[in-house]
Amino acid sequence: MKQKINELVAQMNNTASRQHLIALLVIIGIGFILRFYAYFIGEGYHFFSINDEVSAFRVAMSFLAGEERALYLAQPNFSEGHAPGPAWSLFWVAAYKLGLDSVDYALFVVAILNTVLIYFVYRLARQFLQPSYALLATFLFATSPWPVYYAVGLWNPMPIAFLGVLLFLALWRVTQVENSRAIFWVCVVAAVIPHFHMIGIFYVPAIILVLYLSSTRINRGVFIAGIVAGCAVYLPYLIGELQHDWENTRLVLGASKEWSFSTVKIITAPITVLSNHPGRWPGDELHEFIAFGDKWFGSYYLLIIINLVSMIMAATFIFWILKRFVKQTRLFHLKDTFKQHPKVIFVVIMLVLPLLLFTLTGQNYSSRYTILILPLLFLLPAWYLQEATSNKFKAIIKKLMPVIILANFYVLTVFYIHQSAEINNGNFLVTSFQKLELIRTNLKAHAGKDVYIKIDAKEYITNTTDKIENAGIALTDYVDIYEQYLAHEQRPDKEVVYKIMPETDSVDESAIAYRGNNTLIVRQD
Repeated sequence: MKQKINELVAQMNNTASRQHLIALLVIIGIGFILRFYAYFIGEGYHFFSINDEVSAFRVAMSFLAGEERALYLAQPNFSEGHAPGPAWSLFWVAAYKLGLDSVDYALFVVAILNTVLIYFVYRLARQFLQPSYALLATFLFATSPWPVYYAVGLWNPMPIAFLGVLLFLALWRVTQVENSRAIFWVCVVAAVIPHFHMIGIFYVPAIILVLYLSSTRINRGVFIAGIVAGCAVYLPYLIGELQHDWENTRLVLGASKEWSFSTVKIITAPITVLSNHPGRWPGDELHEFIAFGDKWFGSYYLLIIINLVSMIMAATFIFWILKRFVKQTRLFHLKDTFKQHPKVIFVVIMLVLPLLLFTLTGQNYSSRYTILILPLLFLLPAWYLQEATSNKFKAIIKKLMPVIILANFYVLTVFYIHQSAEINNGNFLVTSFQKLELIRTNLKAHAGKDVYIKIDAKEYITNTTDKIENAGIALTDYVDIYEQYLAHEQRPDKEVVYKIMPETDSVDESAIAYRGNNTLIVRQD
């Protein structure tokens, strides 16, 4: 048996072997199944992002309608002006069109994109790890809760892990190959990332530092072309700003916020996303986490124990790579250090420096900001197992790894069953895109032809929980977008208003257009 295991490991370390290729395809297949599961069962729903997703839907529809303000691709009409460029809008439109003009199918397109990402994570892992350990790193990325959770959605951070892995692959190649043309893509991808999320700005100094430390000759002509192309990505932004009195820029620069102690989450966020702790997935309130744990683990204490073990392991991997960095780095000979230990120095700079720079803002650091570096973070467990000095703690980690992997599968499986139950039978309205479309079609059938439908959610969202408020706002906006851009060639003269109210209220049955989740949507005459 031991001999057969050794033979299998040897085959896995041979990238040309059939076994290695089959293993990679199986890993990608499992990753796709989990992402499809999140899309199909969980409906790609995130309660804290649904309003941003619907807002992006409005911008995409106004862009397709050719509205002047939407063609101003800096989008001061989206996210309070913090979207500096066209890429996010164009990505949303592309997903919508590839999804056959269906928002729900657009979610599936994003799930496919983030399945392709698994292959690129493998490509990245192959640069830093032995082939068998590269497969392990890819498997962990494909099956761990956080990469799956953030693989489906139409929220602007969702594509940045894909952009991140392209950036890291191109930048690493530039440091290893003389005159590499990949420097062009380093410039372009680095320029595009802030279009999706402003966190990308903090990675530019890290890129510059890596290029400075590398002794490999840079292709200057291609580098200059890349800088020009990266600047060109912002031409629509500059044109729009000139036409609109620098509205977006003034919004961004004029936003003043008090120092937030939540910035210290920079320390915990990488550990969290590398673990199986579900964070805010069940909801903002502690009682929602407790209810989830009690229902699916017998006691939420067991869930906490599983999460703690996973987080301790994640912290171990991160601490190990930082310890190696400190041990190998000679402060006043950084170029020599990079030449001797390029892998460790590269990974730590790209993981740590942007986060340290973000602390200078004093703003809240959310776990979603870490999506960009997920491909790098998931190298660490396999790297640790490959190279950490053999000791008792490493032996414990090896024994715990299969247990945590099984726990990861279980957490994902039951969470999306739990979410599906909330969407379909919960005691409050949960507005996934599928649910939004179901309600909209019910309203359309109830209202009749040649009428303009509006939703009144003012009372429904007053003095209530964040989830209910988000649901009311999302439904109001979603219906309005369809009525404004998709449901009519010309706006009908007749308008029908529907009101959202609790099911406990007594109303005329004939006026009810939708009943579900202890909620009524009732026609107002």
